[in-house]
Amino acid sequence: MLHGDDLKLAKRIIAHDRQAAERFFDEYFPRLYRFVARRIDESACEDIVQETMIRALKSLYSYRGEAALFTWLCQIGRHEISSYLRRHGQRQQLQISLDDNPQIRAALESIDFQQVDTEARVALEQIVQLTLDYLPEKYSRLLEWKYLEGLSVQEIAARLQTGTISVQSLLARARSAFRDCYREVAAELEVLV
Repeated sequence: MLHGDDLKLAKRIIAHDRQAAERFFDEYFPRLYRFVARRIDESACEDIVQETMIRALKSLYSYRGEAALFTWLCQIGRHEISSYLRRHGQRQQLQISLDDNPQIRAALESIDFQQVDTEARVALEQIVQLTLDYLPEKYSRLLEWKYLEGLSVQEIAARLQTGTISVQSLLARARSAFRDCYREVAAELEVLV
């Protein structure tokens, strides 16, 4: 599966498109930060994520779109975490993350967010965060504002400079996409256990 939109973004960045670079940082820095924070002490997260983003930009020409751009960044992030731990004489605890599993990662990347279903959720915090990481950024941001920060629809509308009806519609789609993605990940975990 070729990730055409991610590949287009990468090519725009390589061509020195400033808006593409800003979009890249705005969209991927927070997601990558959450990814790294689940694997290492939070005091080192920002440095590791910044180093990951810098290394990614330097090697963006090698990105071929065979994996999602976020997956590619996570792989670089894993290497940066290992390097950090070696430099600081620390051993990495053996921690198997859900998104380190290629089957789960493939399930997350293959979800068609236009075709969503409304099924019951599995109550596992790790799956929730992983799901938020893999959702399109606009959906994860809305869900975090609404359910983690507790913003009202009116407050979200003010942030987005749009109407409340538009926000309600986006939230409905984001919730549906979340449920669909969450169910797929949970089903994949049941197969693996």
